[in-house]
Amino acid sequence: MYDCSYFWRAVSISSDGSIEPCCHYNAGLDWPLERLKDKEQYRNYKASKKITDWQIQNHQTLKDIRQSALDNVPPAGCMPCVIHEKNGIKSPRQKGYDFQLTKNPIPENEKKVKRPIDYIEHMDLFLNNICNFKCVMCSKEFSHLIAKEKGEENPIVSWGDNEKHILKFMSKAKNLKKITIAGGEPFYNISYLHKIMKTLLPIAHNIKFHITTNGSNRISQETADMLNKFKTVTLSISVDAIGKYSEIQRYRSNWKVIDENITHMRSMFGKNVEMELNTTITAITVHNLPDLLVWANGNKAIEWLHPCFVAYPDYLRCDILKPRVIKEIRDKIVSLNRRIKFKEHIDHPDVLGQILNSLQNIKSTDKYRDQFLDYFEELKQERGLDLHKQLPNFKDWLM
Repeated sequence: MYDCSYFWRAVSISSDGSIEPCCHYNAGLDWPLERLKDKEQYRNYKASKKITDWQIQNHQTLKDIRQSALDNVPPAGCMPCVIHEKNGIKSPRQKGYDFQLTKNPIPENEKKVKRPIDYIEHMDLFLNNICNFKCVMCSKEFSHLIAKEKGEENPIVSWGDNEKHILKFMSKAKNLKKITIAGGEPFYNISYLHKIMKTLLPIAHNIKFHITTNGSNRISQETADMLNKFKTVTLSISVDAIGKYSEIQRYRSNWKVIDENITHMRSMFGKNVEMELNTTITAITVHNLPDLLVWANGNKAIEWLHPCFVAYPDYLRCDILKPRVIKEIRDKIVSLNRRIKFKEHIDHPDVLGQILNSLQNIKSTDKYRDQFLDYFEELKQERGLDLHKQLPNFKDWLM
């Protein structure tokens, strides 16, 4: 049986109302199937954007996926995990399933296509695509400003009429243990976020609340007071670099404001709230990585850092850089650790260890060099973002 705890105990709702088992699921994705010789062994389910009632746990998309699992046929949308596992990398499926197996195993007699709401423990929620940034690695699905820039007639994507069903579902799901919130930018859409938190307040003491934010918006006392009522809260702040590197990648951001907001947020929360960095490392921000690590090491508000070397778009990956450039960055990080000795939340196998290993394993290529240059020429025309003016040596760093 192709099993995954998310099939049975989780629901993910995209900003357009699409229902999926988890945020890693890629509905209707065809490209991974083309890379697999046994692609006929996978079933492709495209998620419906229509929610007809509050019993979301038995949405047809989820029932189809569960039946596929019972038939031992991986759903096509699970290809990200399948490919990770084929390459010997621990996938989100394995991480989630291992946790469930050890902490809360799912009895075989509960693995049925139709599920009672009491079994749902985890929800991933993408509120909408309203965001105040236009990050260079982002897309119109997650930023209405990018959609507007691309000429979309209706740039804002939201739950719309589905909202009432989603809120009712949450009010009925009494055994929820974890909620993961993303956007857009959740704190830029505060009315949406408040509706969700108020719906969950009766069971907040049992819920682990996880929010991804760009850190650009000041949190009000009202918002902080509600968050302090949850069992635990993780504020995952998208900080990829400091200074001008941050402002290039997270276009429309102001590094000084974000830095001040992080300190301010820490002062508003109790011990139930943990603040961490969610760091997307691209061919741009990797040059600033040593400085970011020093900043994070000295910032008392930050308790963890999650490094993620970007895989898509291809032309933003670090492998477009020359080997000597990558080596210089890696050597500088190693030297810094010897000199100042990073604290435990940085000097950890899953943080510093992962960063150094990833840098060590980069295979430089000029395959995407022209795409990178074309993309930033496009951004220069659309946004006035002149990469070569801000980073004069950048062409010398490319393959």
